[in-house]
Amino acid sequence: MSRIPRHSVQKAQRPLCAPEPFVIAVGSTNPAKVKAVAAVAGRLFPQARVEPVAVSSGVSAQPLSAEETELGARTRARAALAAVPGARFGVGLEGGVEFGAGGRCDVVNCCAVVAHDDALSVAWGVRFPLPPIVGRRVRAGEELGTVMDELSGVPGSAKSLGAVGFLSNGLLTRDVMWQSAVVCAFMPWLHPDLYGFTPSD
Repeated sequence: MSRIPRHSVQKAQRPLCAPEPFVIAVGSTNPAKVKAVAAVAGRLFPQARVEPVAVSSGVSAQPLSAEETELGARTRARAALAAVPGARFGVGLEGGVEFGAGGRCDVVNCCAVVAHDDALSVAWGVRFPLPPIVGRRVRAGEELGTVMDELSGVPGSAKSLGAVGFLSNGLLTRDVMWQSAVVCAFMPWLHPDLYGFTPSD
């Protein structure tokens, strides 16, 4: 098995540099999603400006499979890049659910990043089970956000704590949950030589 060069590990610990400031377009105006991208971009690309833009996901308001969730993330990323002239990256984040055996219903979270040269990366965030009563209501056709608003007593909870925040008693908020997926989606630009990508700078 080939060894990963030490310089690659050291390089990943430093912010990526570019000759001039650039824009990262986010395909959502949801504060939790925008905050997550801004937090990651601030460490990877200090010179970048994050610009949220409302775009269509191209999928249902409540994606009901991992495949539909990924399609929504990809669509948002490409639409965001197209909507913001001169943007270097488009980022799409899509949350959905996936049903399993025994009535299990899991929350799934997907992040897609597309670059101005059309290079695309997809990564997944945390996956966790919903309470059976919530899963049954989502399976019956209700949107997860609506159900969680009712259970938590917080209107628009998807823009703040989200299901993960409520179910974890605030130990993991939605914006923090999204950060790991965003970081992983940007990995190919951290190590373009390993992934066969064009360096960001």
